[in-house]
Amino acid sequence: MSKDYLALILDLQKRLETLQSEISSQPELSPAIAKYWGRSHSKIQAFFQTEIVNTELQVTPPNLSLQVEIDKQLKMLGVDLTMLQTARNPATWQKRHQQACDRFVLLYRYCQMHFQG
Repeated sequence: MSKDYLALILDLQKRLETLQSEISSQPELSPAIAKYWGRSHSKIQAFFQTEIVNTELQVTPPNLSLQVEIDKQLKMLGVDLTMLQTARNPATWQKRHQQACDRFVLLYRYCQMHFQG
């Protein structure tokens, strides 16, 4: 596995951790903050697509599978964040907030799996 590729995965992981800490520190209903999170998420997703998925670096089949899972979870995180932006009920906010936080756990695991091969 290329060190450059692993560096990109580490960069992705750091970006996700930054967003995760912002989200986990705001458990109360706040659609305006959720809108900011959505913009941050869009930047992370764009980084993932342009720097990791569309890379010229050699990627092994297991890592391609991890990319598919990361892509799927990033898209689902985007849906969670959109739902947070429109949430008006604290119970709905709590549910979506928890889903977003849980999704970060999966994303972290997928990033870590790149380093275990």
